[in-house]
Amino acid sequence: MDPCTQGLLGASLSCSFAKKNELKLAFICGVIGGLAPDLDILIKSENDPLLAIEYHRHFTHSIFFVPIVSAFLASFLFLIYYRNKVSFRKIYFFSTLGVLTHGLLDSCTSYGTMLFWPISNDRVAWNVISIVDPIYSLILLISLLFCLIKKSRLLINVGLICSLIYIQFGFFKYDQIEKYVIALSEKRGHKVERILLNPTIGNNFLWRSVYQYESKYYINAIYMPLFGDTLMKEGDRVEVIDKENVFSSIPKESTQRKDILRFAFFSQDFIYIHPLYKNVIADLRYGTLPYDSKSLWGIEIDLENNDKHVNFKSLRNFNKENYDEFWNMLKGNL
Repeated sequence: MDPCTQGLLGASLSCSFAKKNELKLAFICGVIGGLAPDLDILIKSENDPLLAIEYHRHFTHSIFFVPIVSAFLASFLFLIYYRNKVSFRKIYFFSTLGVLTHGLLDSCTSYGTMLFWPISNDRVAWNVISIVDPIYSLILLISLLFCLIKKSRLLINVGLICSLIYIQFGFFKYDQIEKYVIALSEKRGHKVERILLNPTIGNNFLWRSVYQYESKYYINAIYMPLFGDTLMKEGDRVEVIDKENVFSSIPKESTQRKDILRFAFFSQDFIYIHPLYKNVIADLRYGTLPYDSKSLWGIEIDLENNDKHVNFKSLRNFNKENYDEFWNMLKGNL
């Protein structure tokens, strides 16, 4: 989720447990706690471009590391508040609430979060909310502002309840879209082997759908409003690739092969050869538009240097026509 919303949710949960005279402290600890796990973006290497994406949303986002991250954060904040005679226990409590929200909220998106590491290496991605959703963010912002102005926990509790209802609405929409896509595939004579559903940015009505049938991925845009008919725009089809054997000249134990496997894990195995770039394996979970195969990022394979790390390549190439078409799709013009 975007940093602004992470901070808002962290502050909201902390304030919901605070007394009137503790709201300012709870707000500060909650905001910083809600942001702190994303310090993992500092983990990077010039020699290994995949290290950054491998460790983003990794151990700092695990629920089992919440007490540890909170302890470091609380120790820092305690030094600031020491002269004000604020107890470490209070700072730690509010910081923990803020940190706790981060991994859980990120898991609601599609990027993937190591929520249960080290017990599980699965990247948790519930795919029920976009990484930027202004409706969800405004719910938290408005309730938090009124809470701080009126010094009322009731107002922030109402906001948290509304935010949970919105998340639950995302799960409901996911279930609806999944049933629609499965029915669509059956009409085509396909049997869904794997499926990926993502709400597009800023909303919960226009979704990107990718499913695998035999050797192909089928991409579709699905528009499902609260009222009215569900609409579908048929998109691209791309070949499924085998991460173990794609670019067969690359040895099994080479750095390039290992990097392909790392990128496949990051992409939840939704990978393909990008049609517009030479030797680029891309992440099919995201596209320029909900129905296309123009991924936002990928890895560039160097067939001449098998023991050199792959190059992580940004493929974002939005233009005015893309924005206009996306806006029209949001209005139901598929």
